[in-house]
Amino acid sequence: IRYDKTPAVAMFTRRAYFAHVLVLFLNSPLIFATLEGNCCSRAEGACRSACEQLSPSNFAADTQARLQRVADLENVCNPQLFHFWRCINGTLEEINKSPHWHGRPCCTFAQSERCKEACLSANSRSDLVSNCRYSDELALFTCVDRQKLGAECCSNARSLECEGACRAVFRSQLTPSHQVRMAVTEACSQNSPKVTHCLKNIIRVAPVANPHKYLHCCEKSTDSQCRESCRKSLRIKSTDHEIIDSLQEGGCGPPLLHLSSLPLWQCFMQKTEDKESNVDRTGLDAAKLHCCYRAVSPQCRRLCLETFSTEWTKSWENFDKECLSHTSEESLFYCLEEVEEPCELGCDGLSYCTNFNNRPTQLFRSCSNVADEAARYDVALWQQQGTLVLPGLQLPVKNISSCSPQAWKAVACTIQIKPCQRHSHINTICREDCFELLNRCLDWDRMPKGHSAAAVCNKLSSNSAGPCVSLQPFLEPSNALYPYRLDQLTTPCRGDPCPFGQVCSVNRNCRLGLHCPAYTCTPGCKLGEVSQYIVPEGSYVRIPAPSGQKGYLKICRCMSDGSIGKCQPMPYFPLEACWLGVKQIDHGAWFYMECNVCSCYAGEITCTKKQCDIPALGGHDFTYTSLPCNCARHYVPVCGRNGNTYPNSCLAKCAGLTDADFEFGQCESLNACDSKTCPEGETCVRARQVCLSLLHKPCKQYQCVNKREACSSLPKEHVCDTDGQEHHNICFLARYGKTLAYHGPCLHGCSNSGPVCGVDANTYVTECAAQAQYVAIDYRGPCTSVGLATTHRCARVVCPPLPIPDCVGITPPGACCPVCAGALRILYSQKQVDRALYALKEGAAMGSLTVSAVIRALDRLIQVAECSARGHLTIELDLMVLVIPVTPRPSALQLEACVREAEKLASLIHRGSPRILSELSLSALTEATVVHSEVTSAASLLVFPSCAAMLVAVLCAGKFLT
Repeated sequence: IRYDKTPAVAMFTRRAYFAHVLVLFLNSPLIFATLEGNCCSRAEGACRSACEQLSPSNFAADTQARLQRVADLENVCNPQLFHFWRCINGTLEEINKSPHWHGRPCCTFAQSERCKEACLSANSRSDLVSNCRYSDELALFTCVDRQKLGAECCSNARSLECEGACRAVFRSQLTPSHQVRMAVTEACSQNSPKVTHCLKNIIRVAPVANPHKYLHCCEKSTDSQCRESCRKSLRIKSTDHEIIDSLQEGGCGPPLLHLSSLPLWQCFMQKTEDKESNVDRTGLDAAKLHCCYRAVSPQCRRLCLETFSTEWTKSWENFDKECLSHTSEESLFYCLEEVEEPCELGCDGLSYCTNFNNRPTQLFRSCSNVADEAARYDVALWQQQGTLVLPGLQLPVKNISSCSPQAWKAVACTIQIKPCQRHSHINTICREDCFELLNRCLDWDRMPKGHSAAAVCNKLSSNSAGPCVSLQPFLEPSNALYPYRLDQLTTPCRGDPCPFGQVCSVNRNCRLGLHCPAYTCTPGCKLGEVSQYIVPEGSYVRIPAPSGQKGYLKICRCMSDGSIGKCQPMPYFPLEACWLGVKQIDHGAWFYMECNVCSCYAGEITCTKKQCDIPALGGHDFTYTSLPCNCARHYVPVCGRNGNTYPNSCLAKCAGLTDADFEFGQCESLNACDSKTCPEGETCVRARQVCLSLLHKPCKQYQCVNKREACSSLPKEHVCDTDGQEHHNICFLARYGKTLAYHGPCLHGCSNSGPVCGVDANTYVTECAAQAQYVAIDYRGPCTSVGLATTHRCARVVCPPLPIPDCVGITPPGACCPVCAGALRILYSQKQVDRALYALKEGAAMGSLTVSAVIRALDRLIQVAECSARGHLTIELDLMVLVIPVTPRPSALQLEACVREAEKLASLIHRGSPRILSELSLSALTEATVVHSEVTSAASLLVFPSCAAMLVAVLCAGKFLT
């Protein structure tokens, strides 16, 4: 066909030419190197653009696009472009020499240009080998093999309808849809049975029984997008091919098993083991199972238990729609959020929600660049659509670019960044803000009848009397709020920098000037196949039984291979109410009895044991000592069988010990190895601990170390010797003949000279030895007095000066000197500890139920590196926990951060967070009360006149709250 005729004749021949071109496109390889390089350069403007669109890689597989581009070329190119059309003719003559090859539609999958060109000119699969490396072109070769199968199957068709239906199966690399499968059945089953037989394995889909059992395979992928797609697919897809297709679309690649680099697919194709799976042991998310008992309605409790035990794929949609979208289930919703996104201090580095920056001592759930961009997108969407889409409701709004734009920006940022209310950790916007904003900016002309701002806000915001997050602080920049240097506070574990499956721990022993990592990553275990909550290796966890009955729990251990194992059932206990005389007290409630704080947990009432000052009828009672049981103020210390030191025998008996349960002297001064004998070949080493229960029989204060054992094969549990040398474990220390200074790594920033008196009434040889036991220092020198709750606590004790005068802090019960710190008093359930002891059979597990184990676990929940937890068992039978600055001269900002961290811990315990209930060491904690207030350098406590006793926790804890 030549274009050297007159325009009229050329128009006719041009039509015929394009008809021929269409045939060539359908039946020829697309060799367009000449076309793109030479032919297109001979045209200009729209014709040249249309010509350049004829890319071989883009049109090899898409017939409709091919036809459309050719039609575009016909419409825009002038038939007078003789040189252009001669070039097109020559190119297409070359194209026509190559026979049709079934693999050509796959050329779009080629990764390298060299391979793509080879594919476009290939006549068979073997032509690809020299230019396409198999390991690099997996998708291409998988497609070619599939197209070959398609060509073979469809060649058996005896009708055009059957052939068309057959070829439709292979137009996509994914599983054919239901409509495509039905079309094959209808068109081929009667006249072309060979086609249906050939396609049998391709179009057949099978339902997958219990897809959640494959959730562990998702973690085999190193790609976060693939992992998330995998979890989603197993939740919403029901057939094997649908799951495989969804995984490929989600970035997991083709299902090729022979490559060691694709462990995800290998995991899916392995035979399911008969032994009990992690799902059977933990459910899908054991941490979230604890939340299910927060549900208000029985239906939501049932759906929650089904969703996070084994029925995620069946129950999630109903659970999300019927429970998590209703404000009545607010407690359940925030409990679940606590697992995924706990409230943590500080927010900075945002480019859109800039008013949320520079707030180092405020709590946020999701201060990240991802949330920042999501807020930017939300505002843009609201501006474009003029509508806010909310669960079950669409709100038409006016132009938010002119109607309170900063307020709407604050709304979007609050929804995404999720600032938390200080004490309750709620992040619901206050109803007053909602009401004011909707009244001003809602387009009531487009709003359905019967709605009002108050009615809408009732659905969106919590009770006006309850805690909430106000928009007002976020309507302006926060730079002026914190004039201090923000680098005084660091949160190295923010954003979870560790690899998936590992736990990030702040390295508080890394001080300024030392070359050391700010955090450490240790292996851990997920609490379920879909759980994002990971506990450290070796720790013990409590897991609710999936049966749904309250009080059924088991204790399991995080194993070295990342699995949960060694599970032991706990004795059943119903979460029933308590009775105080004729008054019923709900499970989980707390209350006062005179001056003592009490809590009800599973029918057990636990109270502090303060001696309340009740004035006598005739005036002041001069026999009142302020100590429990009104014991005398003598300091003649005794060591209890539980490893705790009591200032005198009266206080020990008041705590429930008998004469046979204690001996005279401080526990720290007694060496258990003097009276214990280890087997031959083993060495006795002190191992001081304070047990939470008198049922610890005995509460061992030593351990026997076999020096002939292979020390390198034992777990790393660092110890420090008296020469300041650190050893990987106690075995190495014993082998080298060193003397133990304390358990744990050798500490920096503390003194190694002179005795100090701890707030637990023990004299420690050095400050570092006390710090290794997580005990705060009362004063320097040996312990000589017991502190009284009077104006003159310890007249003969010289207290160290406070680093910040008139700071927020406390004088711990029984201690003499005040300390600048965040402080909380914690009640724990004695029966819960005893039940756990009954379930545990091995001696090593008993170490999870000690005071140091509790404080260590709380310390892991503190994210600010400049703060650390200290604690002890008090003479009033509760736990005193201090969150203190780790530097000797802290700034006001650092102290404020420690106060906020203490309040955060108190809130987690008070609300029964899954992060508390899941870990065995913390699971017995039932109530926490914030008790810090303003203290001076004198050994006395300044009591706010407007606050009564322990109500400081609610009314007076917020010295820094603006």
